[in-house]
Amino acid sequence: MFFSRLTTIQSLFILIGVSLVVKIMIALMIPITGDEAYFIVWGKYPDYGYYDHPPMVGWWLTALLQFGDHPLWLRSPTIIMTTLIGFIIYYLVRPYGKSNAIIAGGLYWLAPVNLVAPAITTDTPLIFWSFLSAVSFYRAQRHDLFAWYLLSGVFLGLAFFSKFFAGLLGIAYLIYVLMFVRRGVRPYAGLLLVLLGTLPFIYLNLLWNYQHCWNNYLFNLQNRTTDFSFSVWTMVKYLLLLLYLMTPPVVYYLWRRPQKVKEVLINGGMGLFLALFLIPVVLFLLLATGKSVGLHWLFSFYPFLFIALPLLLHFGQLRVCFYFMWGFGLLHVVTVIILLYMLPGLFKDDEVTYKELIYALNTSELLDRVNAIRMQTPLATPSYSESALLSYYTREHVAVVGIGSHHGRQDDLLTDMNQLNGGSLAIISFSNEDVSQYGKYFNEFAKFSLPVQGVNFYLGLGTGFNSELYNRDIVSLIKERYYKIPEWLPVGECYMHDR
Repeated sequence: MFFSRLTTIQSLFILIGVSLVVKIMIALMIPITGDEAYFIVWGKYPDYGYYDHPPMVGWWLTALLQFGDHPLWLRSPTIIMTTLIGFIIYYLVRPYGKSNAIIAGGLYWLAPVNLVAPAITTDTPLIFWSFLSAVSFYRAQRHDLFAWYLLSGVFLGLAFFSKFFAGLLGIAYLIYVLMFVRRGVRPYAGLLLVLLGTLPFIYLNLLWNYQHCWNNYLFNLQNRTTDFSFSVWTMVKYLLLLLYLMTPPVVYYLWRRPQKVKEVLINGGMGLFLALFLIPVVLFLLLATGKSVGLHWLFSFYPFLFIALPLLLHFGQLRVCFYFMWGFGLLHVVTVIILLYMLPGLFKDDEVTYKELIYALNTSELLDRVNAIRMQTPLATPSYSESALLSYYTREHVAVVGIGSHHGRQDDLLTDMNQLNGGSLAIISFSNEDVSQYGKYFNEFAKFSLPVQGVNFYLGLGTGFNSELYNRDIVSLIKERYYKIPEWLPVGECYMHDR
């Protein structure tokens, strides 16, 4: 093995260096995505809650935006976080052999999702705080140290304030103690301390939702769960996701050693991390019987797999997994570079996707054409991602008009159409028909075609906005569709109901 001829420090520096160079290169090559731009909007309007999720990524971006908005700078937390977690994995596994520790850390650094996906999203702080919570819980479990249990709870609360998937990690703690811990009452007292650490964050989230239409509840548990129905295909897709994330060699070796998996779980210690990976995996499998499970849903539990592997596999098997990951990661890097070079022509036959790519890759050119017509008129689009991208490039607020979807309705909090009554608005859309439908809400309305790279976008320039008519046609429907608060929930304030 090449790394066996190097010192530990040399091996670590090579792995860290290679992964850092690749992540920085990819971060510089990929334009800001619609999702990232949406979270950047959060950063521009700091709050202790947002429509879709809790506020942590917004807070991080608020801090970063004080010093600039270059894509590499805004993505730096993701790059730093994945590097730091890999180093902590190395440190935790080191008692099981330095070579094993290098492989464990290297497997995480070279995993494709860490190499070629440097985006800043809600998953970035979720992964970081969840990992620190699990490490603290592990330290607490070793000697039932109450201070570490409490610290684990605080980190879990910070993870909860990043994304609600953190609750699944808390459930994993509970199931682990119930199934595998036999040490009297102290571990259960520790669980109560974990809960105590999370309570301030749970309270703040409930308070924000009480004062903001219960947005997080409606979005995560009501508006986006109407498509649940039993499907074998969603289960198959989920199993393929697991195979992709864990990689075929790891799955093969673990499949052949079920007794070893059971032994590591029962023996405690570092086996905790195996449990914290497997328990969410099983729970997601149950969910996958009726709903498609996204790849990113697993990200906050992913690091635990690499801590557990040296307990499950001998050195020869680890080495095979390590060499496979080198090739697997390199394949992804080359593929991403080729795809970026070929875009958007690769999707020329798919009109919608092609237009979306032209929009994302040529936003500045589109804005040049828009600005020549709109002068100082405020901008709007019918899509949260389109508005967010324009907001990133113009550094001004870009409103969302129309019904929209259940995703990304943060602009409902930022834009009150009543305040635009009698004013002007420049609406950018992908289609002439889409722009035309907004003409009736203005006293005067002109349409313009905006050719960009052989694709036509459309601008509607309206003056004399009629907010009363818009509220009757659009806002009332939005309220009925996305702000239908159950009667059993107490409501403090709801901006949409007020409008």
